[in-house]
Amino acid sequence: MPRPVITPEQRRETRERIRSAAAMLVRQGNPEKITIRAVAKQAEVSVGTIYKYFEDISDLGRSLWEEPVNELRAQMSDIAESIDDPTARIHALLCAYVEFAREKHRVFRGAFLYVRPDSRPIPDQTALEEEPYFQFLTSAIAEGQETGAIIDGDPKMLAQLLWAALHGALALPINIERIAFDPPEQIADAMIKSIMALIDKNE
Repeated sequence: MPRPVITPEQRRETRERIRSAAAMLVRQGNPEKITIRAVAKQAEVSVGTIYKYFEDISDLGRSLWEEPVNELRAQMSDIAESIDDPTARIHALLCAYVEFAREKHRVFRGAFLYVRPDSRPIPDQTALEEEPYFQFLTSAIAEGQETGAIIDGDPKMLAQLLWAALHGALALPINIERIAFDPPEQIADAMIKSIMALIDKNE
């Protein structure tokens, strides 16, 4: 007897069921310890079923963050298109990053603070120039340099330094919880002020 045909809607439902199970496990514990078998048990599906939808546990993990991260990129694109002044644009881009970390803290931890265990393979890397956030920062810095508003220097390196400094301000209190740092967002807000004071020639 032939197997019943699975409809596209059923496929979507199964995929979302697996993702929901994985998200629940992430909320309950350490994402690094989550396995395909644990997700299968939570979703009440077979391990083989999960592999029909996701390559491995890393692919499943990425699917949890993909939608909100793409929403962040869309927000960054709106900022890049709507703010003409490059200095104000840089400030808005930095603030949006902090706001994302504040409002989507679970996603931020999973997508931006995840440290790959040595036991898992290095993922395929995307060129830095292909990341929209980096593109928006670099473009704004270069435009600001053309008008004399932003300090001189390689725009690509400056963009990396800005992103690294802000990300570090958010990550440090989370990654080293045994030390009583001020709240991450408070440090990040102060970091933005420091960054803008350093790069803005009008400050």
